[in-house]
Amino acid sequence: MIPRIRHKGTYKSEDSTVETDEIISENNPWSPTLYNDIVRVREGWRNVALPENYRLLYEPLYEAPGSKYVAMLKRLTLSFAVIGVYGAKLFYELVQFDDVYALGTIIGTWAPAVAVQYKTRDYVTRVFRLYDKTKPQTLENLVNDEKLIMEKLSATGGKTYNTLLTISGNSTLKLCGDEQSTFAPYQSWEAHGENGKQYYYVVDNVGGMKMDRLWGIVEHNLGVDNGRYIAEAAVETK
Repeated sequence: MIPRIRHKGTYKSEDSTVETDEIISENNPWSPTLYNDIVRVREGWRNVALPENYRLLYEPLYEAPGSKYVAMLKRLTLSFAVIGVYGAKLFYELVQFDDVYALGTIIGTWAPAVAVQYKTRDYVTRVFRLYDKTKPQTLENLVNDEKLIMEKLSATGGKTYNTLLTISGNSTLKLCGDEQSTFAPYQSWEAHGENGKQYYYVVDNVGGMKMDRLWGIVEHNLGVDNGRYIAEAAVETK
């Protein structure tokens, strides 16, 4: 029996041939041990391994165009906030400055970090389909038990974590409504899961026909028809 392996590599986009340490990810479609790599998903504050019969798709269905820029923005604003703490300490200790300067420095340097963290907390970097290795990879098996790994960025922007999203029979998976406030986080999908309501920010018109099918399901569950939904009866007859 081949042992299962926990992969820890670097995030590499499909248009890049260079490995970098910009973002650390456990999801590596180029891993030579992908078939046996452990797939972990976030449950609460813990990363839990999925059953060993699941593996990732050999390439992501979706890859966000701005992943590395969002990660860089998170790191820069957090670094600026840390420097702000030091600056505020200096203002507080110097007798020639009023304490209001220290307070202003803290607010001014931490506000960008808080805003970036809040707005990008649901940002999805990549989407992978999960395959059950014990079943034949037929269309029927994929549609009847369709699960996705939604990869998100950590708070520091230095690594990613996985969330599990069930597609099959999930009527709670819907398009986020237009009534969202300007001050709300970036969100395009929502769904109810074991950990409560989950949100995902996925950019439209990225990923081709495979993502169009998923967008069709999400839109259909909200009652929106943009011509992308494929009825189950039509899928079964293909």
